[in-house]
Amino acid sequence: MTRSLWRAAACAGALATAMATGPAAAQAGEGLEGDWKARLTIKSGRQFDADLQLQATGGTWRTILQSTGDACIGIPTPMQWRRLDSGDYELHFQGSKALTGCRDNVITFQRIDATTLKGRSDAGVEIVLTRR
Repeated sequence: MTRSLWRAAACAGALATAMATGPAAAQAGEGLEGDWKARLTIKSGRQFDADLQLQATGGTWRTILQSTGDACIGIPTPMQWRRLDSGDYELHFQGSKALTGCRDNVITFQRIDATTLKGRSDAGVEIVLTRR
């Protein structure tokens, strides 16, 4: 996998802990608080897993993968999340807070059902989040 795809996967992961800054995110029944499993599918079809732990004000993303070529992959990455007026969720992966030089990303996720969200990074990585 190329360095840019690794970075895209890591950034996508970072976004999953996203922005919880508005009052709507804290309303009962609308939050993402809890533990999530993420499945990342890159353009080649290869898949990778990540863990996401969210609280009311943010959380942590960690890709279950280490890369000797990219220190940004596999490290715990802080996140924030928020619910949009449309009902979708915006996750802000803060890679730059985890390690200098790592990229921040914002990904919008749509609710598929009561326990599943789906989004796509700007690099084309599909991310499916499933509540544990």
